[in-house]
Amino acid sequence: MRNKKFIWFTSVVVVLYFATISVFYQLPFKTGTTVFQDVDQSHWAAYDIEYMYDQGLMKGRDETVFNFYPEAVMTRAELVALMLRVDGADLAKLDQTATVKYTDIPSGHWSIPVLAEAEKRNLIPFKDVAQGKFQPDKPVTRGELSQGVVQSLHLQYSTLIDGIQPVNDIGGNLYEPAISTMLTNKYAKGYEDNTFRPNENASRATVASLFAKALRENRPETKTDANAKKKGGNQ
Repeated sequence: MRNKKFIWFTSVVVVLYFATISVFYQLPFKTGTTVFQDVDQSHWAAYDIEYMYDQGLMKGRDETVFNFYPEAVMTRAELVALMLRVDGADLAKLDQTATVKYTDIPSGHWSIPVLAEAEKRNLIPFKDVAQGKFQPDKPVTRGELSQGVVQSLHLQYSTLIDGIQPVNDIGGNLYEPAISTMLTNKYAKGYEDNTFRPNENASRATVASLFAKALRENRPETKTDANAKKKGGNQ
């Protein structure tokens, strides 16, 4: 009889405990999502986004880490910052007194130390900066993103080969060599209409996807698995 009372009492305590948790504690993201509450597990780039987060290379844009904004664009300055992280730089230790040659970056802009370090490492991917302007807040295009991946991972350029989905809109583009390299290595692919759309803005999800695929294959020491390229989405 005493054992039955003890079991009944224990059961009541357990029920009350979990009821209290459900009332007063709420997870920072909804069930069925990744670490980011706005990236569902079924999102085409979910695996790649979580990979970039796990590697400490990309995070959310809110005060907390739980919103990724996968369809938002990435700016040119943000891409260079990502390239530096991929190259092993600690952004917290950059020279805050550094200066840059670009005339359109206001004094005190957060990107100045980043761009100064990127200049030293030859990690400025944009072909138009010779004109003296950087346009730090301009959205990154898919062509520029391809250049950023190739340059930050120090990949060898390669031309399109047989068996790779052809694209008909990169001929003569400033970033054609980088795009061809991404396509040949299957780090990216074109759309169903055989276009790559190199001048179209790249979403944060696409940025995560292209970098993740290249990193898994070229940085085998990172956390990954043999089927990583197959698991991740592709654009």
